[in-house]
Amino acid sequence: MRFCVVALALLAATRAHADERRAVTLPDAIVAAQRAPAAQIGVHDVAAADASVDAAGAWPSPLVHVATNRLTARLVAGATIPLPLFGTVGAARRQARAEADIVRADVELVQRELRHRAVVAWVALARADGDVVATSIAAQQAAELELIAKGRVSAGVGADVDVTVATAARARADVAAAAAQRAEDAASASLAGVLGWDPLRPLRADGEPIAGDAVELDALRARLARHPERAAALDRVAAADATIETVQVQHWPVLALEGEVSYDDQTLEPFGNHDARIGVAVELPLFARVGDKERAARAAAAAQRARLVVTETELGAGLVAAYRTWQAASERLRALEHDVAPAQERAAALSAQAYREGARDLASALQAQRDLAAVRAEINSARADAAVAFADLQLAAGLEVGGGK
Repeated sequence: MRFCVVALALLAATRAHADERRAVTLPDAIVAAQRAPAAQIGVHDVAAADASVDAAGAWPSPLVHVATNRLTARLVAGATIPLPLFGTVGAARRQARAEADIVRADVELVQRELRHRAVVAWVALARADGDVVATSIAAQQAAELELIAKGRVSAGVGADVDVTVATAARARADVAAAAAQRAEDAASASLAGVLGWDPLRPLRADGEPIAGDAVELDALRARLARHPERAAALDRVAAADATIETVQVQHWPVLALEGEVSYDDQTLEPFGNHDARIGVAVELPLFARVGDKERAARAAAAAQRARLVVTETELGAGLVAAYRTWQAASERLRALEHDVAPAQERAAALSAQAYREGARDLASALQAQRDLAAVRAEINSARADAAVAFADLQLAAGLEVGGGK
């Protein structure tokens, strides 16, 4: 009971330290990640890709020429207007649209990875916050054992060596508590860096890390068909097919409409001094090696289809690995919380009470307290490991990273 009172007192004492830090919940971190500077790069990439689709519909630029002659026409003006017939513009637009889809898919993958980084950084901060609390409680309990040892010496029922051992244990616990606070500062700066915040502003994680609910592997595997990475691979296949179509239209000739006007031509005096000419120019792709380009495009498309198969295989294997890792981390966390921690808390309380009553030596009480502190630290670490494993599972399954399901 006394150790419960000590823990509550310590939590009240460390509240001032926590209040100095900006509280950040996991949803807050995810929303901030979507507004972070790193997330804005994709916005510009998508805008550039959309503009490229509009630009792909442009016609070839016309050619205008102006000339003069010493003996014939005083002025000759003409223009050549290429005509994008035979589906060249449509093929170019379809290819640009397919490439824009790739950009969107890649941006979505980058943003998912950014959200995953934010979740992992937030969990690391929550782990550091928990270590601060656990080490602070251990330091307070070590200080209480030191007071008990001094009280027993004053009462003539203890030994000076117990005071020395208790003092060393308290100093060791104080060092661990100070180190945990420095680690908390480092985790705070790391999260701020991911979110684009001021790293000098201390943060603390508000809320418990999400270790995930029970889920079946088969249900997750069924979602792989809609995984963003597979969608990006499919977009690359579609873009490769559009490139083949763009190359195929190059087999057709390129037509251009030509016109020319001659002004003040002395050689035309019997018929007037002005004349006009109109014609059609044909650019024949005889030496353009379009067949080689088409074979190259088809080989590139085949490579993208092979990459799609590899992506599907890796996604399946990665999902199973992430699921097994999360499953092991969740089972370890449940065992520590439900089986190990309650037994260790009872053992520590009984050891402290026995030392206080003179039935046990100080070494036993200190060892029980160290074991309890180690279990608390292990639970805090296991909870963070389970939360990170769950975030990895969400990323591998194509789920929304940071959600509770």
